[in-house]
Amino acid sequence: MLDLTSSLFLGLHHAAGGPGGWPSLTTGRAAALDEPAAARRVAARVAARLGAPAGVVHRSALHALVDVVDVLAPSAVLVDVAAYPLVRLAAGATAPVVRTFGHHDVDDVARLLAGEPAGRGTGRGARTGRRPVVVTDGWCAACNRPAPLAALERVVRAAGGTLVVDDTQAFGVLGPGGSGTWRWAGGRPVGAVQVVSLAKGLGAPLTVTTGPRDVVARLAVHGTRWHASPPTAADLRAADRATDPASGPALARRRRRLWWLVRALRAGLRRRGLAVVGRPFPVVHVRVPDPAQVARALRGRGVRALVLAPACLPEPVLTFVVTAEHAPADVEHALAAVRDAVRGTERVPPATGVPR
Repeated sequence: MLDLTSSLFLGLHHAAGGPGGWPSLTTGRAAALDEPAAARRVAARVAARLGAPAGVVHRSALHALVDVVDVLAPSAVLVDVAAYPLVRLAAGATAPVVRTFGHHDVDDVARLLAGEPAGRGTGRGARTGRRPVVVTDGWCAACNRPAPLAALERVVRAAGGTLVVDDTQAFGVLGPGGSGTWRWAGGRPVGAVQVVSLAKGLGAPLTVTTGPRDVVARLAVHGTRWHASPPTAADLRAADRATDPASGPALARRRRRLWWLVRALRAGLRRRGLAVVGRPFPVVHVRVPDPAQVARALRGRGVRALVLAPACLPEPVLTFVVTAEHAPADVEHALAAVRDAVRGTERVPPATGVPR
């Protein structure tokens, strides 16, 4: 068949030869028109892991979230005030009214959905009206707490709306088989839409959007799946390998190693009298007197850390991101460097009452 649908104008394919290679890095066609079988396999596997009826691949979480809001055509979007910036950006792209609700605050959501003024809500419009969409991260990697997903979905469904969850942080690392926040908490969605990038947990830079079959069917032929390039052959190959059931045992071993390292680092920080934020997660936040100063001192000792100021925390924190590629010796190195770096600074906050 003569194919007159690809926009690879100069015919450059960037093929990768050898086993596992590809004849063309991208098809030049819209995903809504035609996509490789690997994309359908990845979407189906991720949907099954999340406990959703169906799934579809998107180029990125931003593409996915913009399409989701547009397809659901809400009268208003309510966004967790501490949601990841990408979530807030996508929500404001097409919605007529955008408001924020208190971080993980189900009562605040209920008040907004009822049309009552909320203490922390900011945005346009006095009432949210019908068909609202509520958007939240599944796991807040700033305060290291899960969103109350089941409670949020009950409130949103009672108001005739849809809950949209970006569970990118947790997918691949939390829950049975890396299934994410919802199943980690012992539940699964009823009719929620979930968006998960595989870039963090599984190292494949593409996104899968899951939810009710009718919503996914509309997403498959909507918006950015027509007007943006699809994931490349390399992205799909990585996602296909990472979600293949045959990879399950190896990924389980990596998760066990990761959680051992996370707990070892948290325990060592507490032994040094430092307050560790929230529940165990690979993004480990610790309160120190002067995070920027400590981070500079750490760099001089061969340890690179972050200084973050999350919206849901009262002050900046020193942050360590742990991966399964680290070794126990790396944890000991980091702990020794922290001990030396905080020496001579202000009094370290006490560790009493720190969640474990």
